[in-house]
Amino acid sequence: MRVTFLIGLSLLFIVLGAVSGCASWQAEKRHPMIGELVDANGVEVHILQRGVAKSNHPTVVLIHGASANLLDLNMSLGEALAQDRTVLIVDRAGHGYSERPKNGHELDVQAQTIRDALHAMGIERPIIVGQSFGGAVALNYALQFQDEIAGLVVLAAVSHEWPGGVAWYNEASGIPVIGFILRRFIVPVYGRFVLDNGIDETFEPDAAPANYAERSGLALLFRPGNFKSNASDIRNLKDEIKKQQDRYGELRIPVAVVTGLSDTTVSPEIHSKTLAMEVEGADLTLLPDTGHALHHSETARIVEIINSIATSEAPNFQLNETAMN
Repeated sequence: MRVTFLIGLSLLFIVLGAVSGCASWQAEKRHPMIGELVDANGVEVHILQRGVAKSNHPTVVLIHGASANLLDLNMSLGEALAQDRTVLIVDRAGHGYSERPKNGHELDVQAQTIRDALHAMGIERPIIVGQSFGGAVALNYALQFQDEIAGLVVLAAVSHEWPGGVAWYNEASGIPVIGFILRRFIVPVYGRFVLDNGIDETFEPDAAPANYAERSGLALLFRPGNFKSNASDIRNLKDEIKKQQDRYGELRIPVAVVTGLSDTTVSPEIHSKTLAMEVEGADLTLLPDTGHALHHSETARIVEIINSIATSEAPNFQLNETAMN
């Protein structure tokens, strides 16, 4: 009986392994690398470059959020911004096609890696734009290298400690053996069946763009390595935020903070509103009836905000709170 059980269990894992391996292969086939791999001091960073450089328009660097890759920002802000400037869209460490450096969950490591990649490309004084988790990375980038950038725009950014924990599967991913089984045999198959619910929650009350899951390459998340990186990022984010949340008053560059007032993923009260109060001269834009994926639902408005940063020279460029009607 025991032998029969073990044989059956082994066959189950073989089948699940084959199916999950096929799912990962299909994800990469449908969503191949579309940018270039840039050597950032020994770490390969996948960066998509769009647009044409103009002397009066700083390069804009876009950093995506959790559970995503550069395709998400490419299909919204990348396309819109590339009309009149150079735009660099980055796969964060361990996401999409970027390598994961040692201690890749640390915000300062992720920011340093992006900065090293930009230096390798000869990029000077860019505007750094980050959404959600990418906003936390962008804030860290500014804290480390504010003398090297022209400004900062954070969209529905995680900036401060929040109550509560993280989803069970992100916690389980960090447990030896159990995490491996979850990532290797279950997630690549199961993940495809829960995509729609996750998308709806992220975009609510807005509607997601047509065929969003496919166009944004969400299936890449469910590859074992990518899922491990994402789960580690989320599991460690609160501790990482604690390291930097008392330093935002150090920023002396143009900073724009944008959030949707209907965001149920990253609280506007805990994060964006508090951040704007702590950064002298920060411009806070509150978007009514807008959810977490504001870079899709309010693309034109966000492009305007980025342009306002690009044309500003004073460190404390504006002090106002804007509510869009």
